[in-house]
Amino acid sequence: MSIRSIYEGSVMLELARTLTELQQQIILSLRERGPGLLLEIAVRVLKFPDEVNAPLADLRAKRLVTTTEFSGGSFGNELFALTPQGEQMALLLRDETFLKRLQQARQIEAPAAAAQSSAAPAPDPRRKEAELLQSLGDMARARGDFAQAATYYEQALEATRKLGA
Repeated sequence: MSIRSIYEGSVMLELARTLTELQQQIILSLRERGPGLLLEIAVRVLKFPDEVNAPLADLRAKRLVTTTEFSGGSFGNELFALTPQGEQMALLLRDETFLKRLQQARQIEAPAAAAQSSAAPAPDPRRKEAELLQSLGDMARARGDFAQAATYYEQALEATRKLGA
């Protein structure tokens, strides 16, 4: 196995980790049934066109899918097809060893993401206090009570300063 093929394999694995289940279905349907219009692809994966539009745009941004525009179509004017990289991804998504590696990579990623989200600091209650005081000031100003509004705004400013310290 050459260094280039190892590199390409890891790049494709990383790219596959970013694909949703729907995007994988779209890639496989384009591989098995050929290019199609938005409506055709939506029918192939049993979704509405609105649900398929954003995933297709993401696949195009990832250079897995390309479009060819034409005029006169009654069901859209873009024909979606796989790029050579998309063809390679479709083949990999049918390869059992690649799918096992993909599953292992996702299992390793899941605990790390959970640990990172649980390690996120809890929001500072002083920030909420400053926002609340700001809102009270806005309400007082809307009522025309400018003196009370100024008091709330000063308290909000003080709470914000304490946050920065």
